[in-house]
Amino acid sequence: MTPFPEAEIMTIKRLEVALRKMDFKLLKDGAYKLHEKYHSGHKFEYLDLLKEIYIEISNNPSVPSDVKDILSPTIEDILAQGGVQADTATSPYESLNQQDVSISLNQNVQEPIKEETKINAFDAFSPQKPVAPAPVKYFTQSPFSAEPFKDFNTPKDEPQMVEFEQSNQQEEINEAQEQAYQEVAKETIDDFVNQQESVQENIQEEIQEASQEENFVAQEVFEEEKNEERKSVAIFYGQDVSNEKAKNILKLREIIANSRDKESLIDDLFALISEISTQADTNINELHGVLEQLKNRGNNTNLITNSQSAMFSELLDALSVPYGLYEKNEDNKINIIPLYGLSNLFVCEECEEKYLDKSQGAKPLVLECPNCKNPMYPDLYATGEKALLNIEYYNKALVNLANSQVWLLIHPSYADKTSSKLIESALKVSSNVKEIYVLDKDINIREHYKNIISKVKPQVKVNTQNNALEDFFNNI
Repeated sequence: MTPFPEAEIMTIKRLEVALRKMDFKLLKDGAYKLHEKYHSGHKFEYLDLLKEIYIEISNNPSVPSDVKDILSPTIEDILAQGGVQADTATSPYESLNQQDVSISLNQNVQEPIKEETKINAFDAFSPQKPVAPAPVKYFTQSPFSAEPFKDFNTPKDEPQMVEFEQSNQQEEINEAQEQAYQEVAKETIDDFVNQQESVQENIQEEIQEASQEENFVAQEVFEEEKNEERKSVAIFYGQDVSNEKAKNILKLREIIANSRDKESLIDDLFALISEISTQADTNINELHGVLEQLKNRGNNTNLITNSQSAMFSELLDALSVPYGLYEKNEDNKINIIPLYGLSNLFVCEECEEKYLDKSQGAKPLVLECPNCKNPMYPDLYATGEKALLNIEYYNKALVNLANSQVWLLIHPSYADKTSSKLIESALKVSSNVKEIYVLDKDINIREHYKNIISKVKPQVKVNTQNNALEDFFNNI
């Protein structure tokens, strides 16, 4: 059996949901479905709902022009077919009222219709009374066996025999008619039963199709609402930055810049890289529980840090958490943005090719670039008075932090002026942040950031209590 087309109300509800959620992809899909339904010859009933949608898309400048080019003409044709004026000034209810008045006036001027003769229901479905047959003569012999051109002989008791024969023939006619009526009635009943069974099957299939379509639309709405309720998250994870490590990074940068000179010693370069890696690869296991919870919840998460530890990739790989490095945030994915680089992130000084080394055990100090075959050194930057920053990394951290709705600040030290200024600047430009949770064992640090947040964005909720982490997970 041919499946039933999508119900009209489902097509319209898809458009209403798309406009309410401002989901232009769903709106475009709904426009194509409405267009196909109209050109299939469907006669629309919910003209008032279509008029409301027409008014909404006509007065909403956010609706893309390509969607309007499909949806507006289609609704105009449907409304015109139903006698409703397609404008943005008259409500659909007024248009329908005008249509009803016009129909009423037209009906009043029509001539009265003569009443047809009514048929009794019992007469219509009862056997009709047979018409009395013409008198039949009884012949003693067949006329075809008599001699031609001679009179036929009839018996003396002809009137009695004729009456007897008429009675028998009448009974035979009645029996034949009754049998014929019964056969016709049986065929009619069988056809009616078959028709009812077919109609019942059609109704059941239509109900099933409509139910599936409603479930599909309901699932779309549920997914949209679920995605809206899922809040984007930004985590800033801070660690103490030693002055000695900063000095070593500055010295490494100087050696790399002068690496083409014959005077630079390769041993000094390798020794310095090894020392910096030892200083940078600090333990970050305290993030284990936080990252595991975020993996299970599926929030869009930006992990911004001033740490340069190679353990980030090790921990995320061990938890089987999908992640990206300096990438655009995606669903069920953690975007890591190290402000000062990572000790296992290598960059080529010639072609700027980057490579994140995930090898276990022996750790390389220098790699060979797969593109230009030149040396690749750890991509490290320093903080402090003579800070060397990668402005691209800083901007990505600022943008992703400002675009997140909920912030979790873990150990946000104000000794690192670069990261503390980053948090304050992101707060000033953000229009999305709603809640901020501050975690640190030092109450002075928590109160310091609470005061900063209250001054810059007094409407943002700040939680610095001991149960801040628990509240954070309950609210995302």
